Amino acid sequence: MRNGGHTLQRRLFAFFLLFLVAIMSGLMIILLSAGVFSMGRKESRIFLETELSHIADDVVKEFGTLSVEGTALSRKLTEQAEQIMQEQRSKGDFPENAELINNILEASSEPLLAALEKNTCSGVFLVLDATVGSHQPGAENSRAGVFFKNMEPNAVNKTFPTVRFLRGPSFIAKEEELDLLPQWRMEFIVAEDDFFHRTMSAANSGQELSRLYYWNPADKLAGDYETAILLCVPLITAEGEVLGICGFEVSSMLFKLQNTPDNSVHNRVFAMLSPLKDNTLCAQSALFSGSHTAPLATLNENFAIHPQSRGLTEYHAGNGAVYVGQHRTVNLYPRDAAHAEELWAVSVMIPETDFSAYIANANGKLYLLLSILLILSVGMALIVSRRYILPVVGAFDQMKSGTYEKTNILEIDDLFAYLAEQDKETAIGEQQKTFTLYDDFVKNIETLSPAERSVFNLYMEGYDANQITKILCLSINTIKTHNKRIFQKLSVSSRKELLVYVSMMREKDDLPPG
Repeated sequence: MRNGGHTLQRRLFAFFLLFLVAIMSGLMIILLSAGVFSMGRKESRIFLETELSHIADDVVKEFGTLSVEGTALSRKLTEQAEQIMQEQRSKGDFPENAELINNILEASSEPLLAALEKNTCSGVFLVLDATVGSHQPGAENSRAGVFFKNMEPNAVNKTFPTVRFLRGPSFIAKEEELDLLPQWRMEFIVAEDDFFHRTMSAANSGQELSRLYYWNPADKLAGDYETAILLCVPLITAEGEVLGICGFEVSSMLFKLQNTPDNSVHNRVFAMLSPLKDNTLCAQSALFSGSHTAPLATLNENFAIHPQSRGLTEYHAGNGAVYVGQHRTVNLYPRDAAHAEELWAVSVMIPETDFSAYIANANGKLYLLLSILLILSVGMALIVSRRYILPVVGAFDQMKSGTYEKTNILEIDDLFAYLAEQDKETAIGEQQKTFTLYDDFVKNIETLSPAERSVFNLYMEGYDANQITKILCLSINTIKTHNKRIFQKLSVSSRKELLVYVSMMREKDDLPPG
């Protein structure tokens, strides 16, 4: 019967379990110290850093190249326009002379198309600060110019560009054998503080031409169909007269073709080139790139920047959406440029829900592995403790039964040898004790009185007390008195014990003379 306590198996199982828990705890501490549980976050950070570095470097290089090429194009077009105006001075002043304006536009076609073919851009344009319809309604916002659109930007097809005519006199499209786009218009429609007026205003600052170009944030030309960033460079004559602007277009399609991030790790990752104002990414004026799974269609809100720990940043959109990523400020202007205070940033980010799911998935696999390891450890502890304790339990059963078989466990076999030796010594001691008591019994028979000896002899012959009363003609009380004295003198406690000694005497044939 067990009175409280725990079995050896339970104790051993508890020991193994505590040992395994200690090992698992140490493993967890090592994993935490090594940052294994933040591996998903670390992988995402490295991925975002790598993609941001590539895209930002490419943007700086591509936009820097276009800035240089745009400045060179401006100088060429300005020289060409000055020469035409010099040759046709008799036809009137530049702003009011429609024929002179058309001649300048016609002559600009060749250098514009050459620049379009040479550079990685989606379009090239020239806008003069003049109109051929000065007396038409809305003439104050109408500007003569030409716009050649590359429907397959050089990033896709450098050999056979598909050029279309978006703005300008139709006779130029006919001369160049170009089709008109459905969005074609004779002249540009400009508005106050737009790309045209901002470039024209800065052109009067007197700075070097290479410091006067302007990158207009992503927008659509009036009547156009595609969002794009425009590089705008003023046309300034030797006398300081500003004739208009020229430049290149970087469309949303071109930006996407050139700068789509790798989506093998996060399939909804996207990149953005946007103005940076007051710690906010101006997504409404940005170009985006990403795969078809990226949420590009919904990115029409400005993103407030919230730096986080360990190299990541959260971007909170006005509609409540949260994104995780990184951004880098890029210099699109020289330090002393007219528009140098206007900052731009390249950013790479993913939806916060995707980021959290990725980390949970990465850690989930680790947690599952650790859980399986823990379950296996508990099972092993149970099996090992049970197998380990079986020989001990068997040894206890052998001790209960008094049999000692070899177990091949040194400590138990030594115990069995010790117990066997003890049993042997005990048996010998008991036998010696028995012989001593027997000798005393036989010796004490001589101390019996004749009456007691008569009763004893009848007991030796096998008679019981009732039979002895009849044989000796004594009362039962007298027999009981004799019995008491006999038991006392022979040092026995009962007739049964008395008969045991009598039986031994018969076996030894050691009966005393009657």
